[in-house]
Amino acid sequence: MPSEKNKDVFRSWVPDWLILFAIFLFLIPIASVLGIYMAGINSAASYYGVDAIDIRYSVVIFYLAIVCGFPLERHFFNRFSSRPYLIWCSIIYVSINLILYNSDSFSVLLILRFFGGILSVSFIGISFSLIFRQFHAQRSRVLGYATLYASLFATAPLAQIADAYVFTDFDFNSIFLVKIYALLPGLLLFLLLLKPAVDLRPEGRIPFRNVDWKSFVLLAATLLLIAYVLLYGQYYQWLSSARITLCMIGFVFMLMVFVIRQLKLKDPFIDLAVFKARNFRIGMLLLIAFYFAKGDTSALYGFFGNSVNLDSYHQGYIMLINAVGIIAGAALTARFILGRVNIRLIWIAGFGALLGYHLLSLRSISDQAEITDLLLPLFLQGFGNGSLILSIVIFYVTAVPPQIGFSSSVTGVAFRFFSFTASMALVSFMSLQQQKVHQASFAETVSGDNPIAMQHISAYTSALQQEGKVVGSENAVSAVFGREVAKQSNLMFVRDYFIYMSIFIGLVMLTIALIPHFHYHIRKIGRKLIPV
Repeated sequence: MPSEKNKDVFRSWVPDWLILFAIFLFLIPIASVLGIYMAGINSAASYYGVDAIDIRYSVVIFYLAIVCGFPLERHFFNRFSSRPYLIWCSIIYVSINLILYNSDSFSVLLILRFFGGILSVSFIGISFSLIFRQFHAQRSRVLGYATLYASLFATAPLAQIADAYVFTDFDFNSIFLVKIYALLPGLLLFLLLLKPAVDLRPEGRIPFRNVDWKSFVLLAATLLLIAYVLLYGQYYQWLSSARITLCMIGFVFMLMVFVIRQLKLKDPFIDLAVFKARNFRIGMLLLIAFYFAKGDTSALYGFFGNSVNLDSYHQGYIMLINAVGIIAGAALTARFILGRVNIRLIWIAGFGALLGYHLLSLRSISDQAEITDLLLPLFLQGFGNGSLILSIVIFYVTAVPPQIGFSSSVTGVAFRFFSFTASMALVSFMSLQQQKVHQASFAETVSGDNPIAMQHISAYTSALQQEGKVVGSENAVSAVFGREVAKQSNLMFVRDYFIYMSIFIGLVMLTIALIPHFHYHIRKIGRKLIPV
């Protein structure tokens, strides 16, 4: 039978272990939806007839919809009874994915990804309520945060493995059916275990009124514009393009209107008073630094595919060691926080793990890299991710008064969205620029006077002849040689990126150590706070 903390929610015959199993069975498919087709960007681009950058934008739209939807969804969650609310959200979720399965319109994808992001907040809110119902004391709430973020971050390898199997054996649109099938087991188990009259609303029933739709539209427009500028700026030559210039002007204008509106409202959509807290501002800067330091995995995946020759399956499998590091980092950090270890030391250790990941990876980045050389760096990256996301989030949500704790949580999600998108844009920018530099450098050395280059060309010619291929012209050899130059250029870009990130992380660690007049003691984590 359920324990005292669960008896009002679950049926009398349900044991606690089954409750925890049901929570994770329901949460993991939802957590993996953000980047569910990130491993199949080329397949998605081919299916919709768009560029890869367009598919990345569709991923970002889902993220920004979570930011916009959080303050809005609270009104829905607190208005309706929990069980019918869960059922209706699930019906809408299934409907959205069935439409996407039967459509190859990219415009439809963008629109439904936005609504899907808002809808995911409903599922996340229910999951959070159930997770934190398991923890009452302050000690247990910190462990609850650790459990939550370890689950959210560790689902990426699982999503990538699922992508690999789907995109290898089925058409791209099958991924939307997989999303439905993945949700059903956890949903059906929940409906079986929950009491018919269950109420998970932390604030009780609140009348559905005073929904600030204007602020919602302003925030959504602001985030859509800045995401477009960051992702497409390089594509359209930044401010030399009238399109990007207009988007940038629109972003500044919308942001100013949104801020002015929030300052004038008695009950703002997001209470900007959170920025009055010095530690909250420090937390936002650390959040940006963390997302840049952990980097966009596209550079690493490019190295896996081009130099280590790993297919999508094995990329997902090797990233499982990263998931183990995330779990270990979150668990140990929770223990350190509860033990009141100086939070500066926790941050320095977390960024130190990311620095170790970059430095060890630099030793392994070559044409002769082996999988075993990458296991320790990937574990360190996961450890740093788990440690830093937990410690930074707990730091900034407890840095403000409890009455504006929800706004601190929503603002944190907004900064995470911005940092995630900006990091993706930085990798894209550096990839293009650095590969151009290295290709130009290689071109200067390829001539008849360079014996090493002539040896390579001769080797390619011999290899093609042995395979029985016609080498009547120099085109075949030039094509092979060009591919090798592109491969080496990509390898050099990855090395450059890791070197720059190592320097950046070193500076962040130094800054943390030198923050003046820094004092922090963890406060009680509010019962009603949504920890995102």
